[in-house]
Amino acid sequence: MATALPIPILFESRRKKIQRFLSLNYINVEEIWFPIVKSWLEIYFPLAEVVYVVIDRTNWGCINLLMISVVWDKRSIPIYFELLDKLGSSNFDEQKAVFNKALPIFNNYETVVLADREFCSVKLANWLTEKKVNFCLRLKKMHL
Repeated sequence: MATALPIPILFESRRKKIQRFLSLNYINVEEIWFPIVKSWLEIYFPLAEVVYVVIDRTNWGCINLLMISVVWDKRSIPIYFELLDKLGSSNFDEQKAVFNKALPIFNNYETVVLADREFCSVKLANWLTEKKVNFCLRLKKMHL
């Protein structure tokens, strides 16, 4: 972003300006990022098209990130994430929280959630069914 910001100052100064702007308390993901995602969806996904949404969790050292992404052009584009205040797997409440933020973006689309073994729970499957969201949850080996 700092590279593309068209103001005649040093790169590091542009980076700091963007960082300060994004750290403002009244700036939030729902008002800034979600409208961008919705516009992007309208351009690249015709209405009523199937949109594949991925939930995944990753650790980077002590950072534990739970993320929702959209599959597009053989890539996964992040649209929402939460930092978990613990190490290890996420639970149903944490999963539901990220979906509650992200799923409204896809109201005009048929949505299919893809998830690996961490997210294979009856609670999550029932909840997604209630929300009328299709899903493909990878089963754990012991369930095969």
